[in-house]
Parts: sequence; structure tokens; C-alpha cells
Amino acid sequence: MSVDSIDAKTGLKFKVEEPPKNGVHAFISDPCIFVSGLDLGKLQFPMQGLRSLDNGLLACDIPKIANLIQRRDDFKVPAPPDRAFKALIYFSVGKEMIADIVDISDEGIQLDLRLGATEIEVGTIWTNCTLERLQARTAKFDLIIRNARPSLVEESRIRVGCELYQPTRWNLIEFSSTRTAIQSARVGRRINYWFQDASWC
Repeated sequence: MSVDSIDAKTGLKFKVEEPPKNGVHAFISDPCIFVSGLDLGKLQFPMQGLRSLDNGLLACDIPKIANLIQRRDDFKVPAPPDRAFKALIYFSVGKEMIADIVDISDEGIQLDLRLGATEIEVGTIWTNCTLERLQARTAKFDLIIRNARPSLVEESRIRVGCELYQPTRWNLIEFSSTRTAIQSARVGRRINYWFQDASWC
């Protein structure tokens, strides 16, 4: 099937590309799940109110909940357009740096830094880092630099890929919660409110 149209009143309409041998009426009364392949994974939801239309199309109600299933463990999501969402990198007592977040996964993060702000070397471990948004902060975690490259957007910036280093169970929970909250908010078209579903905000 392919999506023909989406309407708030009439729901989703589908065009049946290859009708089953027994016809669409053979399964229309059975529980059905819509699955769509995306670049980032699979989007799926139960098809409530599935019905056949006079024009040969199928229709169902707009889902209240849709699930995005990731394809791999290192699944990354772009950071939300939220200037208050930052990473704090601690170097020593009284010395810290605020970094912009490019994307985040369950066990890592890509940062955007000002070139020359600090010495960047693969294998360097940053300790006692946190994610923050306004007054909310995650538990402290350690990062190890895995890669670094010039920013394609600005010559004065650098992209630094980091992985959680010896994370605690709580660190993993908070990173997973952050990644899931951002992706769910983006799919639900409420990205400006992503923080409402993050465990630490």
C-alpha cells in the first residue's frame, strides 16, 4: 500500500498497490498494523477503523500513538532546535565549557565546539560532564573522544564525536530517555516540547 492522503476529519487514505488474492475484504475486519520503512527505522501503528471506500481506497483513523523502531544500537537523532539544551564539559575545578549538541544516541553524543576552544585529541576523556536545559541537569557522566572533524557549516567550528566512558546504569537511562524523547517529539510534530518526556527535565 501507499499513502494517498491524510486528512484530520477523514483520516488516512491508502492506495492498494497489489490486492491480495482473496481481496481486501478478507482482512479488513482483522487487526492490522501499518508499517512504513524510513531512513531512520520503521514507523508503525495499529490501523483503527480500517474501512474500504467507494473509490477503491482504504482508510483508517489517524493514530493517536505511533512507534518508531530503530534499526541499530547506535541510532542517532539530531538535537532539537532548543538553545537551552547544552552539554557542559568540565576540564578542572573552575574550568568548564558549554558545547552545542549536534546529535545524540543511547551511548554517545556529537558536539559542536569553537575551533581552538580546547585541545581536541582522540582518546581524551572528559569527566563529570552533564547535559542541561535551563535549571535541569543530568547525572554526571564521562565522555571519551572518538573522532573530530572540521564543521561543514562554519570554518571556525569543529565537530567532536564522543562516547560515554564507563557509564553508570543511570547515565544510560538518561541518554536513552533523551534520545527517545527527541525522536518521539519530532515524529509527533511537537519538537519544541521534547523535554516534557525526558526523564531528567
